[in-house]
Amino acid sequence: MKASPVPLPSAPDSLSLARILLQIMERVTEFLEVERTALFIHDDATGEMWSPVAEGTGEVRVPRGRGLSMHVFETGETVQLADAYSDPRFTGSIDRGTGFHTRDLYCRPVCDSTGKRIGVIQLLNRRRGPLTPREETLLDAICGQAGTAIENAQLFLRLKKVHDSEHTLHTALEAKHAELQRAFLRIEENAAAHALLSRRIQTTRLVAMLAGVALFVAIGLFAWLGIGGKKSSAKATAAPAAIAWHTVAAAPVRTGIPLLGNIEPLEIRNLTAPFRGRIAEKRFEYGELVTKDQLLAKLDATEVEVDFRNTEAAHFRAAAELSRLENWSKGPEVARAERALAKARLNFEANERNLREMDALFKLGIIAQASLDSARQQFATQEADFRAAEDELALVRAAATAERVTSARYDVENIRLRLVDLKAKLARTEIRAPFSGIVILPSTRPAAGRPSGFDGFYEQGMTINQSDILLAIGNLEGVAVKTRADEVDIARIRHEQPVIISGDAFSGLKLAGKIAYVSSQAVVAGGRPYFELIAKTGQLSAAELATVRLGMSARVDITVYEKASAVIVPVAAVRRAGGNATVFRRDAKGAPETVKVTTGVVLADAVEIRSGLSAGDVVAANAKQVP
Repeated sequence: MKASPVPLPSAPDSLSLARILLQIMERVTEFLEVERTALFIHDDATGEMWSPVAEGTGEVRVPRGRGLSMHVFETGETVQLADAYSDPRFTGSIDRGTGFHTRDLYCRPVCDSTGKRIGVIQLLNRRRGPLTPREETLLDAICGQAGTAIENAQLFLRLKKVHDSEHTLHTALEAKHAELQRAFLRIEENAAAHALLSRRIQTTRLVAMLAGVALFVAIGLFAWLGIGGKKSSAKATAAPAAIAWHTVAAAPVRTGIPLLGNIEPLEIRNLTAPFRGRIAEKRFEYGELVTKDQLLAKLDATEVEVDFRNTEAAHFRAAAELSRLENWSKGPEVARAERALAKARLNFEANERNLREMDALFKLGIIAQASLDSARQQFATQEADFRAAEDELALVRAAATAERVTSARYDVENIRLRLVDLKAKLARTEIRAPFSGIVILPSTRPAAGRPSGFDGFYEQGMTINQSDILLAIGNLEGVAVKTRADEVDIARIRHEQPVIISGDAFSGLKLAGKIAYVSSQAVVAGGRPYFELIAKTGQLSAAELATVRLGMSARVDITVYEKASAVIVPVAAVRRAGGNATVFRRDAKGAPETVKVTTGVVLADAVEIRSGLSAGDVVAANAKQVP
């Protein structure tokens, strides 16, 4: 049964493995002089035998309990049939499907590095009789290499499948973690906004009530003054009001955009287990403050250390095998074959000389025909031994093929990578805090980051799986506030813009910070678009950290304009007409003179003067009082 290479299950090196095995089978066909060769591998899942590499046909599957190959695999015996169809174990079904006729057959098991049977190899229609012991030894070596290659490929596929599933699970856990954190913070933000809105509504109601009372009082006063004015107008005309003067001074000016949010850590980082193991030491409590590089936990690395030693021993063996193959031409196997050839050549040449001498003696009539025939037979025997020694040396030299060296090099590299991974795991047996912060309670972490049915609280002595979240730390070297800005204000907000963070829960404390994140895409809430912002402080003092707590509501006042020393005057001091702004400045004689000015930002009760006035000038506090 000769087959074209059938791809192994999808993997980066599956096609490369199939090519290597096919080349091995081609060498077997050539060196052992058979018409076809087939390699069957046992499928543990279905119990079938199937041929990923054969010659002359596609994939072949043999059901459990049927066929000679299944018999050899189950019993472990080597079967050699001079007439395949005379044995009832040989079904001939593959011959009928391919048109090939099997005469004689040699079938033996193929084992992995531990001696476990993983498949069988079949040699069909030997061209020159049964296999010799030397040829069976060569076949043993080839089967050993094929078994090792198959075992490595299967191990690689299993490791890749585990790695892919772990990567997929880790990605899903991080996504769920982030989603639940955002949902939690939105709930806290909405609650804070609702509380602030309620307070503003109460304040507005109180102001409205006071305004109503003031309105009634003003109406009464107006009516009373109106009557009194009419009575006194007959007597005299009221005197003009005196001008109130204001001395111009320099003062700091600042305008900002106020927003609401909640206190968050600067960063939340999940600390995961680098490998599966028992928690040997637990040196933290959930909710406590920790410092940078503080030891939080130690994992028992016994299993990893055992795995590391076994892998290191395997690396030594693989490196020795690679060195043996790379220096094969100088190795003991080739040396033995060369000595055997040299000995056979000497015997052959000696018998050749002896035959010539015996032939000369026979022609002289000195020896009988029987002696000459005996010499000729001895020469033929020595010549056959000499040719066999030549063939043996060629086979031994060809045993270290490029494919075999490549396979050994792959083994060394695979084991080396495994050692690097194990060393990295051993270096992480101690889990330390990456920064100063707080150990977040498991109830505030997404459930997707914990095993099913587990509340997230780990204790000393418990076993944790690789990549499971042991704890999460919130960075409290500073704080962050996540908030949202209206589409009208977002154009005035930029990255690194200074902010002042304050709150009712920590009144009297103002934290300086900067805008760390400005979303480029709006989110719609309540039918209106908003843009998410994150403001972060620098490193806080111990007193500030003791006052500010996670989850507190906070106000973020984003600085839009700020000047340390600006000239300001009362709003009423500026008269606007025809697009120009003017004030009345008192001259040296005490009379008001008109001065054109350039105004800047307008505050609640004052306006910035950018040109036209200087600190120390005296202006009319109310331009309307100037006639």
